[in-house]
Amino acid sequence: MEGLLERIATARVQVQRSLAERARLSAAVEALEARVRECAREGEVLKARIQELEQENEVLRTVKATDKEAQREGVKEEIDELVHDIDRCLALLNG
Repeated sequence: MEGLLERIATARVQVQRSLAERARLSAAVEALEARVRECAREGEVLKARIQELEQENEVLRTVKATDKEAQREGVKEEIDELVHDIDRCLALLNG
């Protein structure tokens, strides 16, 4: 009978340890699931931010292209003025 009581006591201790381990592991799983949800939300936020930055980048490219066109027009006008001035100077020299 004494051997049976010892085995029952040992089994009880093992069950208690198993329950404690189960509780610890359940808490760890919950913490990891919360972290996964947090990372998923963070990923969505980052994807949205990337999309915003891509749109902003496209706007900046468009503005930059427009600025280059304006600069080209300005340079073209300056060249035309210089050519006109050169022509007048040549006319004065020949005249």
